[in-house]
Amino acid sequence: MKKIVLTFVVLFVAQLGFSGELDSILNKARVLTEKKNYSEAIREYENYIKLSKGENLKDVYIEVANCYFYQNKKETAVNYIKDAISKYGFTEEDFIYSSILDEKLSSYALSVVYDDYFKLRKKYLATLN
Repeated sequence: MKKIVLTFVVLFVAQLGFSGELDSILNKARVLTEKKNYSEAIREYENYIKLSKGENLKDVYIEVANCYFYQNKKETAVNYIKDAISKYGFTEEDFIYSSILDEKLSSYALSVVYDDYFKLRKKYLATLN
């Protein structure tokens, strides 16, 4: 019984450490974004995405899209938004009301993805079943 409890305690502590590491990576990416070091920020966001194993990453994908947009890489930015729609359920309302998505990127991306929006949205909805 003691071995089982000890195993759970070790696993719990390890999980907390991993969670703290993820938070640290995300915070570093955000600081780099604030400092307008977009290339480094993108690397940190990508690292976070890889390590997070698919948890709800909608906002992170939007943050990456912003970084690419600020580098004038609009096509890549739009691709991240498409992924946010098809993988994490980014909605039309998010285009309008998101406090994370850059306003200019929102207008641009919505005009680009508008024709594909419902197809992308269906992909997301299919993952819920």
